[in-house]
Amino acid sequence: MRLNLSSQIVLNKVPVEFYKPKTTVEYSEISRMEKIHTDIFASMAEGASHVADKIEAGIKAAQQEGKFYVMALGAGSSLYSV
Repeated sequence: MRLNLSSQIVLNKVPVEFYKPKTTVEYSEISRMEKIHTDIFASMAEGASHVADKIEAGIKAAQQEGKFYVMALGAGSSLYSV
């Protein structure tokens, strides 16, 4: 019997299956109330990195086609990490 479990309880950590579902059915259970496609990340830094990678890929794709990449950003502190 393990008696030291209280030192291993972490209340601010969300289980991975809540934000990275393994199947489409699990994903639809998490995002069924969303109006647009929604990805959930473990941390703000991981989400910001994903967004920055998508923006970079979009810019490169537009450059290869000889087009401009137009992007609209909102205001506020939520964009600082991107």
